[in-house]
Amino acid sequence: MVKVGIPRALSYYRHFPFWKTLLEGLGAEVIVSRQTGRRLLEEGTMHCVDDICVPVKLYYGHVLDLKDSVDRVFVSRMVSVEKRDCDTYTCPKLIGLPDMIKNSFDDLPPIVDFVVDVQNRSLKKSAGRLAAQLGAPRSSVRKSLAAALEVERSYQRELLRGLDPESAMKVVLPATDNGNGAGSGPAGQQGEATGHPLRRLESRDNRFPGRLSFPSGAAEGKRGNINIALVGHEYLIHDPFISHNLPARLERLGANVILMTQVAPEVIERELKRYPDISWSYEKELLGAASHFLGREEVDGVMMVMGFACGPDSIISEIIIREVRREDSPPFTTLVLDEHTGVAGVNTRVEAFVDLIRRSGSRT
Repeated sequence: MVKVGIPRALSYYRHFPFWKTLLEGLGAEVIVSRQTGRRLLEEGTMHCVDDICVPVKLYYGHVLDLKDSVDRVFVSRMVSVEKRDCDTYTCPKLIGLPDMIKNSFDDLPPIVDFVVDVQNRSLKKSAGRLAAQLGAPRSSVRKSLAAALEVERSYQRELLRGLDPESAMKVVLPATDNGNGAGSGPAGQQGEATGHPLRRLESRDNRFPGRLSFPSGAAEGKRGNINIALVGHEYLIHDPFISHNLPARLERLGANVILMTQVAPEVIERELKRYPDISWSYEKELLGAASHFLGREEVDGVMMVMGFACGPDSIISEIIIREVRREDSPPFTTLVLDEHTGVAGVNTRVEAFVDLIRRSGSRT
């Protein structure tokens, strides 16, 4: 059985259940890189160009972590993730990721990729191409893709309920060990850790509750006295090393954390009607979620998490500050992360923001 490695970075937090189910249906054994640590980040930074965001540097480190334990490395190419009358794209780093990896290393196992470009090709066609790369029979594609999409729907439902990605993966995937200490899914992971093109394309049963829930604190009987919404890409917020366990850190300060994955696609679409003509699909999610949170009475503060050197995110944050935030909106702040961000700096920003909310009575 061919061993296929999936880096625990970037699209992992959105689509690992989909990728894993599809690959296993095509006869592969899935191996996941280990949790991010200091050495992994340093290795990725050393092999990557300087002027790129830290999530890509992390991805390089996770690829290196896999190279000696797998037969193939799986790298997704996310080009267009939604059908529109106009052109839409993801971030350039997600579009060119397979090419970047292939041209950055000389001694990697072969790369297998899965192209998501819904403006120009179907998921079935991409799955067929993946099967050919793995030497899997064409007859296995339809069943494998159907199973993967069903798992994806289940995963997105759990995210809407308020579970963080790792917890949602534990619900929808079997817990098995792959022999490298990390587990083929979240079961073997260490540390604290608190999705959408496929959700938007394939699922129509998403819902938005009348009130926001706070399951992580409520499950432990530890309800906080302020509600803080986090806006940012999953690969920043939910990588426990690079974010310094941000969701858990806020909870320890007495905050209930609301994740942007709790906002259903139709709610984001409704918010985005006020801000048309943005072509970046994932950045539109940030804008729509921020617009929604800044208008909710029960939200006491909104924190946007960004990667340093991310151009699209910096533009979206300016739109939020200049066009979305109003005088009666709750406090809004940004937290910028890179490989040099230390825990002391994160603590200072987070504690100051929580203190501001409490001192201002949740409104500026």
